[in-house]
Amino acid sequence: MPIQKRFKRPVAPAVVISGPRLLSLKDAAVYLGAHLWAVRQMVRGRELPYVQIGRKHLVDRIDLDKFIERNKVGVAA
Repeated sequence: MPIQKRFKRPVAPAVVISGPRLLSLKDAAVYLGAHLWAVRQMVRGRELPYVQIGRKHLVDRIDLDKFIERNKVGVAA
């Protein structure tokens, strides 16, 4: 009888993200479902980290997800 080798399957990410990781403030507002001015205020108030490239301010999608998790209201079940 031949011995079969067992290989572990690679772990797939829970969510597949396509598209750019850094978003413009306008795209970040769409991602959050918020107004553009609200995202600008969060960036100015240092509530939301950003990356500055030239004159553009870009927000990391991962930071947006962290912001959402930090600001959830409710009781965990």
